[in-house]
Amino acid sequence: MAPSAVLHTAAAPSWVELKEASLTTSTGKRLAAEDALRAVGEGNPHISTKLRLFNGDTEADVRVTLYRDHAAWCPYCQKVWMLFEEKQISYKTERINMRSYGEKPAWFLKKVPSGLLPVIELDGKMLTESLVIMQTLDQSFSGPSMLPEEQYDRANKLLRLERQLFSDWCGLVFRASGGSARRAFEETFDKVDAALGELPGPWFLGGDTPSIVDLQYVSHIERMNASCLYWKGMQLRGTERWANIERWFLAFEQRPSYHATKSDYYTHIMDIPPQYGPGISDSSKEVENAQRVIDGVSSWKLPLHLGAKDLEPLPDSMNHGDEAARHEAAYAIAKNAAAIARFACRGAGQKGAKQFSAPLADPTAVPNLDYESKVDELLRVTVSLLLDGSAAPSSSAPNTNKDAEGKALGKCLGYLRDRVGVPRDMSYPAAMQLRAHLNHIIDGV
Repeated sequence: MAPSAVLHTAAAPSWVELKEASLTTSTGKRLAAEDALRAVGEGNPHISTKLRLFNGDTEADVRVTLYRDHAAWCPYCQKVWMLFEEKQISYKTERINMRSYGEKPAWFLKKVPSGLLPVIELDGKMLTESLVIMQTLDQSFSGPSMLPEEQYDRANKLLRLERQLFSDWCGLVFRASGGSARRAFEETFDKVDAALGELPGPWFLGGDTPSIVDLQYVSHIERMNASCLYWKGMQLRGTERWANIERWFLAFEQRPSYHATKSDYYTHIMDIPPQYGPGISDSSKEVENAQRVIDGVSSWKLPLHLGAKDLEPLPDSMNHGDEAARHEAAYAIAKNAAAIARFACRGAGQKGAKQFSAPLADPTAVPNLDYESKVDELLRVTVSLLLDGSAAPSSSAPNTNKDAEGKALGKCLGYLRDRVGVPRDMSYPAAMQLRAHLNHIIDGV
């Protein structure tokens, strides 16, 4: 197949040129500087960090290792990870597969026979169960308490309410249910909203910073935002009815600990069923519209206009503009281009001998490297367009007259597009830019 004249693949810059161009952008310079800081345990929190140092600590001072899931899917890992950051406890990180998407290493199973995550190793002792871990860390390290003793009664009441909310969410989303399940969930959500309005400030226990109670809630309500919208057509963000919960989320979205750990709706819709079971869709226009948006059918198109009023809101605190998002995506691809091209070739390859419950996980898949050079070429075009912003608006009539090679290349790029995870690979705005640009290329091959 001759490359499309629209794509100009023959003129695609080399990876050396693209990496250099990426590093000359303000976003590329910032990301490279952050990479350098992370290498020595400093800078902002990030999923790839293996060492975090606070308060003048050195690596020799670190008493604790956090074992969390590799893809940042696990809500229990998220809240523990955030506690480390909020309380500024120096720590090391080991990333471990969840059973839904890969094998757990034998050395980890020797330490933790159950294989459950999260786990911390504190002074040589292994601890499991996220709430126990958070309370132990809070008591074992100096700094302001994240569960003040004078607030124990209120905290315990709120923690029981969180378990009720979780139960009502499961009854609504994962079971065939009628209006009674929706009413039960909404009534409990009302109680949560009311609790957030009882004290000054956005947090459950008042004060200027989140508590263990806030962390206990946030990781699952984040997943409720995505799942209730996708399967039930219920918008939980930006409503007058739950204004205190919205204020609480906006406060979290100002914090680096949440920036680093927050996922997007598409990633959650992919990661929730392997952990909790399949969501049960209602039949409504609201559900149909939400699924078209979250699945990318109507949203992964150029030009993008992401903002705080979207179905999936992008708050101003996390929106640095289209150019910054494009350049972040370009930096991520250029940084690891050869491996990403080979990974994409799985789309035209063979499924792995062992399958896992996560629909997009196939760690032993065999890539078809016959397409590697072409995929590499198309990725160079993609990154070039991300850098200069010159991609034309998405066509309403993409090329459907593809030969066998064109179809195979489309599968390769689609395989990659569908597996861009947030925050594992990049931020939500960058992921949206990459998905939309990949669709632009797919439409043209």
